[in-house]
Amino acid sequence: MTVYAVFEVDIADDPGEVAVGRYETYRDAVPGLIERFGGRYLVRAGRGRALEGRETHGRWHLIAFPDVESADHFWNCPEYAALKPLRAGAADVRAVLVEPPA
Repeated sequence: MTVYAVFEVDIADDPGEVAVGRYETYRDAVPGLIERFGGRYLVRAGRGRALEGRETHGRWHLIAFPDVESADHFWNCPEYAALKPLRAGAADVRAVLVEPPA
């Protein structure tokens, strides 16, 4: 059953040139990994607007994976683990996996 990975990405106000370069490397490498694990972007870097609750200033990514196992394999693969530190200083990320009810 399709599951959805939702990412809220808050880009730092003044991350510095080195952090920006690292983040660009991360940003360019991730789509290929998502695809490798059967994922596809439904929204990439979309703007969010709070309808209720706290305001959001981040960029939103919505990714469909064929199943929980595929999403978990992506999230836990060594290649993605090596990329995650490249976000440091440039972006804070909140990631949630949403499973539709059976």
